[in-house]
Amino acid sequence: MAKRAKPSRPQGDETLAEALAGRRVGLVLSAGFFGFYGHAGFLSGLLSSGLAPAGYAGTSAGGLVAAYAAAGMAPAALEALLLGLRKARFWDQDVVGGVLDAARGGTGAMGLLSGRRFRRLLESTLPVRTFEECRTPLVLVAADVRSARSVSLTAGELAPAVHATCAYPGLFRPVELEGGLLWDGGLVDKAPALALSRHLKGALDSVLVHFLPTRGEAALGGPLAYAKGMAAGLAALRRSHLELQVALLAAEGLDVYLVVSELPAVSPRHLEQGQRAVAAGREAAERALAQPAASLRVAVQATS
Repeated sequence: MAKRAKPSRPQGDETLAEALAGRRVGLVLSAGFFGFYGHAGFLSGLLSSGLAPAGYAGTSAGGLVAAYAAAGMAPAALEALLLGLRKARFWDQDVVGGVLDAARGGTGAMGLLSGRRFRRLLESTLPVRTFEECRTPLVLVAADVRSARSVSLTAGELAPAVHATCAYPGLFRPVELEGGLLWDGGLVDKAPALALSRHLKGALDSVLVHFLPTRGEAALGGPLAYAKGMAAGLAALRRSHLELQVALLAAEGLDVYLVVSELPAVSPRHLEQGQRAVAAGREAAERALAQPAASLRVAVQATS
């Protein structure tokens, strides 16, 4: 794809909305457990302003929203789908089956849920069947625990790829896909900005990242000290990884804007909080678009 002339860099007190107007913007939605509600609201706020992303990338919860958006589902329809979600549609606990599979040398013990209901949910609600049918380019990232590397998914069937990027460790079993054994991409790349840029090969002017920071506790003592410490270490690795990505993209001449949103927590037990998270995500987008672009443009910035 030939790269058209890049507009001049935004300067002065220009708002983010003004800075992104008329530019080829890639939207990156980060991992964040059940953060897909907040991402859906954020996406709704962006699109209602007239912004039309030239490409989407996401991991885990962000990958789910990115996939539906790239496939052409309208924000209102996506919000309705998520807010109508009930635990029974994806919760298929299979402890006995997992133990029996593990005894045979399988991977059943790697997750509480079999994932079959979640796959059926995706297959029945995604607007298209393959990446190639998406209206907008899409990159999903997963962690291949078999080869110990990250994997960018950009072609083939869409539902298995979304399943893989959302397969939260311990909750879902890893997904067998194209020879890999794939778990949640948030393990290796929480906000795949570089993967999107590489996939689109010079077809972007700017990258906008909606980042949901890892929730943590300051105190690392107590019976769960080890688990908390490991989680903090993983957050540090992902922070450094994003900083490196941003630095590389800036060196290539791309403007990278980072919006960090602290949204209401949603979990399988508290899906009713989804409405609040959607509203908060939409408000976060509206606030960000009205802010000076310079305050959100980053070169290397700490996140968690």
